[in-house]
Amino acid sequence: MVLYKLDEYYPNYQNEIFDGYNIKNFDVYAQDNKVGSVTNMMIDDEGYFRYFIVDTGFWVFGKKILLPVGMARINYEDKRVYVPVLTKQQVEDLPEFTEDLATDKDYEERVRGVYRPYMTTPTTGFIYGADIYNYRQEPYFYALNDLNLRMYEERLRARRNNSRVNIL
Repeated sequence: MVLYKLDEYYPNYQNEIFDGYNIKNFDVYAQDNKVGSVTNMMIDDEGYFRYFIVDTGFWVFGKKILLPVGMARINYEDKRVYVPVLTKQQVEDLPEFTEDLATDKDYEERVRGVYRPYMTTPTTGFIYGADIYNYRQEPYFYALNDLNLRMYEERLRARRNNSRVNIL
């Protein structure tokens, strides 16, 4: 499945989808320590949120990484994304995300492979091949626990679908 950056997928996301919040400016915290900032989000071609793009700044050599949306809890008032299971070792092990990178199935599988051992939910019985992967296989990565983020995703999908209908 193709992934798009939020601002490319829906340029007016801040005002029309996120109630004026600029998710790109939210700080990311792991175990009560600031570990970076959200620089964008990745959306699949059906309009589902899949990843936060996080710039780790000086925490890990200025590296950008992908963080599955289901791993995060968001505090909109404080403009923070909390990821209690994120570790420095995970970030060091993750493949670096760059703006010109094509995020294909193999790249996503490498990202999930780093996070998978740290998840508390049993993952036995699944086959993790990039060619046969389905996002519903691992809800702890992609299921939106945050009600506001789920609402924003629904708005994004509805507006995106309406704009496609109007074009036809």
